[in-house]
Amino acid sequence: MLIAFSGCDGAGKSTQVHAVKRMLEERGYQVQVLDKWDVRDHQKFPECRMINIELEDLKNAVGEMEGPSRALFLFWAIGITMTRDDLDDRSKIYLLDGYWMKHAAVEIEYGCDPAWIEQTARQFRPADLTFYFDVTPEVAFERKDDFNVYECGRDPECRPASFLAHQTKLRARMLDWSDRFGWQVVSSLQDQAEITKQVMAQIDQLLASAHEQV
Repeated sequence: MLIAFSGCDGAGKSTQVHAVKRMLEERGYQVQVLDKWDVRDHQKFPECRMINIELEDLKNAVGEMEGPSRALFLFWAIGITMTRDDLDDRSKIYLLDGYWMKHAAVEIEYGCDPAWIEQTARQFRPADLTFYFDVTPEVAFERKDDFNVYECGRDPECRPASFLAHQTKLRARMLDWSDRFGWQVVSSLQDQAEITKQVMAQIDQLLASAHEQV
C-alpha cells in the first residue's frame, strides 16, 4: 500500500509522515518511508555513491541545474527509491515523503513542457491515497528557518519576496491538481495533532477497504 504526502515547501509533509508512521507502527503495521533524498544512503543505494554531498548543498545544486536536466535528476532520484522494496507486498505500508507531485508542479513553473512533465509523472506507480497539505506562502515562510534556491524561484539570493512569489504560483497549481486528481486536501494551518487525526481517519478508511477485499 502506497500513501503519498504532498504539499508546497513548509507545509509539514515530513512532520506528518513521521507522526503517521509512529501511529501505524503502534498498531502493529509494518511501515517504511520512501524519500528521494535517500539516494545519499550508499548502503541501500550503492549505485548512487557518486552523490557524496551534504543534503542542503545537494538541494541548492539541484536548484542551479538548467532546463529538463533538473526535472530528470529529480525524477531519477524518486524512481531509484522505489526499486529496493516489494511494493506489491500488501502487508506493508509505504509512506511517500513528497513523491513526484510538488516537483512536477515546480518544474512546470520553471519552464518545462507541462505535457512532458505529466506524461513522465504517469510512469510512477500510482499511490493508493494522496494527501495535499495546504499552507499559505506567508505561513510557510514564517515556519522555515532557512531557504534554498529551489524553493525561491531559483533566486540565488533566496530573497523572501522570491520565496513568496514562487510558492504562490506553486500552491495554485497544486490546488488545481488536487481537484483534478482527487487528492485529499488537508489544511496545514491547524494544530499538528488535528492534522494527524484527519489523515489517520482517511488511512483507516483505506485500510478497512483493503481488508474487505482480502
